[in-house]
Amino acid sequence: MSHRVSVDRDVPVATRDGVGLATDVYLPEGEGPFPTLLTRVRGSRSAAFIVGVLLLNPLEAVRRGYAVVVQEVRGRSGSGAAWHPFVHEVADGEDCLDWVAAQPWCDGRVGVYGTAYSASTALYVTGLGRDEVRACAVLGTGADLHDGWVYTSGAFELGWNVYWAYMTLAESIARLEVPARERAALAADYADAIRRAPAVAARLPISDHPLLERGGDHQFREWLDHPDYDDYWRAVDALADPSRLRAPMLSIVGWWDNFLKSHFDLYRGLAGHAPHRLVCGPWEHTNYVSPFSTSRTGAVELGPDAACGVGLSTPLVLDWMDRWLLGRDVGAAGGVRYWQHGANVWRETAEWPPPHAEQRWHLRAGGGLTTDAPGDEQPDGYRYDPLDPVPTVGGKTLMPTIATAGIEDQSAVAARDDVLVYETPPLAEPVALHGPVRVELWASSSAVDTDFTAKLVDVAPDGFAANLADGIVRARHRDSPRTRSAPLEPGVPTRFALDLWDLAHTFLPGHRLRLEVSSSNFPRFDRNTNTGNELGLDGPDDVVVAEQRVYHDAERPSALVLPVAR
Repeated sequence: MSHRVSVDRDVPVATRDGVGLATDVYLPEGEGPFPTLLTRVRGSRSAAFIVGVLLLNPLEAVRRGYAVVVQEVRGRSGSGAAWHPFVHEVADGEDCLDWVAAQPWCDGRVGVYGTAYSASTALYVTGLGRDEVRACAVLGTGADLHDGWVYTSGAFELGWNVYWAYMTLAESIARLEVPARERAALAADYADAIRRAPAVAARLPISDHPLLERGGDHQFREWLDHPDYDDYWRAVDALADPSRLRAPMLSIVGWWDNFLKSHFDLYRGLAGHAPHRLVCGPWEHTNYVSPFSTSRTGAVELGPDAACGVGLSTPLVLDWMDRWLLGRDVGAAGGVRYWQHGANVWRETAEWPPPHAEQRWHLRAGGGLTTDAPGDEQPDGYRYDPLDPVPTVGGKTLMPTIATAGIEDQSAVAARDDVLVYETPPLAEPVALHGPVRVELWASSSAVDTDFTAKLVDVAPDGFAANLADGIVRARHRDSPRTRSAPLEPGVPTRFALDLWDLAHTFLPGHRLRLEVSSSNFPRFDRNTNTGNELGLDGPDDVVVAEQRVYHDAERPSALVLPVAR
């Protein structure tokens, strides 16, 4: 069977405001028309990494009889106008869809797909609610960009946002209409910033990034200017109206991906609106494209059964498109396939979470963690100094120029004076979890605003302390990430709810459950300066050291709440 492919390069596609978007069209052999797959990418159409490695190789789609359209978004590579991430993608995506549907080689059935930024553009096209869009496939992306890309529970995702802003800055500098000498100076400053990325991320105030402004990139400043959910975020929130996401959705993500929460938010948001297939493996975000091992997450190699990358995602995506565009009975029509870490096996469930019972593990005096409720116990305390924050070691983040992600040994973190540790004895029986993990924390602070963090850790018999799940809450957003709460009353015990996101993990016999409680996780999150001032204003001389207390008595029973498998 012949598998010839024709590729029309640099096809001009105009938006409603006259901007030309560079587009390539891959066509199978034959007269057509064909079902068509569409992806709109932030990178170059000519880069194999962008087009063929992130989720789906278009050549494999053509082999199955699809036309494939790859378009560069506004302000990137060969497309016109300035880069302003997310802002134009709904309208530009609709203009692209109109153009695709009008082409003689398109039979009116369209599937959209993408990874990270291109996945967000796929969600926007799906959210148009158009009949032409029959299916969507996304990997590692944000849906609610406010609480799932830029912020988490009110805290600024500093490491990721700095990495992203500087990563996208190089092209912004190259596109500036400035004298060559000025562009060269900007490029030199950019190279120096990348070499010193950890120090750049550590700046105070966190708004101190003049190179971004000089390079014509204003997204970082805008994000700091909008710490609360408002019309700015509502306009780019793919989950603002989940009922419009009517096309069947395939989503792929990893347990240590910084976008894990977004995919589970998407899964829950689509319930009752469209079929959804969720695949969640033991990966962090860079696993998908690692040239060395797509099954190594941080310090832990999980073997070939845990591999990801295009070899895994291409058949999943094409089977999904075949089912919903062509009506073929291939692949799964829904449900959740997930990696049960610890047991290190793939499992399948019709719905998430699988059957479980919430079990409360109480924080106890002396650093215990038990299912027995506390009695009359004294609180534990520590000093939180924003100039000496608890370091991020692995975890659910994406900042490869600053620090690595995934599973790493937390032993050095647990040894710090500003980290409270609560731990079980070695387990006699396995404890299997699958579902959302949270911490109900009773705490007080000497500050009017501060953060509290929590981290669930599996301590192996050899002492390796593997990070499984973590969360943060900013006091000013303790009631909701979208709205402001009243300032804290210094020294007054207050109940905080920390979302540690979803997890599937089995603690094996001989292992210990550990919960770490502190007030920083830097540079994943920005340091709360404890002043109550607006984000981005405080410098090193403004920060306030806070005295923190954690309560675990009968009236204020702080607890780790786990979804224990039935």
